[in-house]
Amino acid sequence: MVNFDPNIPNLIALSMGLLAASMWGSWFITLKHMGDYPLEAFYLTLFLTSMGVVWGIGFLLDGNQLVVNIKDIWAQDPSRIYVTFICGIIYVVGIQLTLYVMQILGLTITQPVQASVNVIAGTAISGLIGGVPPELTTGRIITAVVFLLLAVIVSMLAGRIRNVSQMSANIITGLSRDPHDITRAVILLVISSAFIPAYTLGLSYGLRSITQPAGLAPMPFMAVLCTGAFTGALLFCGSALSIRKQWGVFRNFGFNIHRLGMIAGFAHYGGNIIHTFATRNLSSVVSWPLGITAGLWTQMWGLVYGEFKGSPKKAYVLLGLGVIFYMIGASIISNII
Repeated sequence: MVNFDPNIPNLIALSMGLLAASMWGSWFITLKHMGDYPLEAFYLTLFLTSMGVVWGIGFLLDGNQLVVNIKDIWAQDPSRIYVTFICGIIYVVGIQLTLYVMQILGLTITQPVQASVNVIAGTAISGLIGGVPPELTTGRIITAVVFLLLAVIVSMLAGRIRNVSQMSANIITGLSRDPHDITRAVILLVISSAFIPAYTLGLSYGLRSITQPAGLAPMPFMAVLCTGAFTGALLFCGSALSIRKQWGVFRNFGFNIHRLGMIAGFAHYGGNIIHTFATRNLSSVVSWPLGITAGLWTQMWGLVYGEFKGSPKKAYVLLGLGVIFYMIGASIISNII
């Protein structure tokens, strides 16, 4: 038996990348149903579920080759293993900070801003580590970056107009309007954007692809990355729960709250698995920007949950421009247009 590593046509691989993004962009709505349940406890459930999903599907598809491939790559070039594992630890810190920000700024504003920053950093890392397809010229990259930066600017402006209008109308959406909270959220957003591209680094360096012949097969790669991610979540979230003496929340809260983390885990790493197989055939510098379409789903859910309720037309127009700008940027850098 060999590792499951199919040669997927580009059109199907592109569709898989978009499907993964829809899963990534939708699981954040679980934050709207958590109440006072600690975010750290939710996060641990998410990544414990992810471990079950990844290793379970891994053994189902690869059998004992799941472990054999990891051992073989370790013998040939152990850096492919430990870099991927460490990247898993690092990127979960970025996601955790992003979840804090989403609870303050909301889904609608957080996603376009961070997605634009992430695609710039992620694409740069992908190109340096994983290789750049010859058709992706410097001019295309610069043009894409300009559109992505415009997306950040107009999205933040839309958020500012939203906050002012909601404060004047005394509309309660569950999001903070405290300037200090918002400033702290923006700082956390910048910090988290420095951590999340570690996912792309691991993808570019640890996964065998058309531009990176050395590395792990798809499911062994996901198993190593997910194990690193769970380790990072256990280290940071476990420490927080221990300091606050909140481990009892797992027992005190019912299954209805625990299932939120399970749903998020299935969507998050289910999307990661699909995205990894797409990356295997597209290269990370192409598949990574496709992930920015997750922002469309997150923004849609933010609007469904009333985050822009009572905002003037100008705020919606700017938000729409933000979506258009970062979609154009991602399309340019993905060679779609």
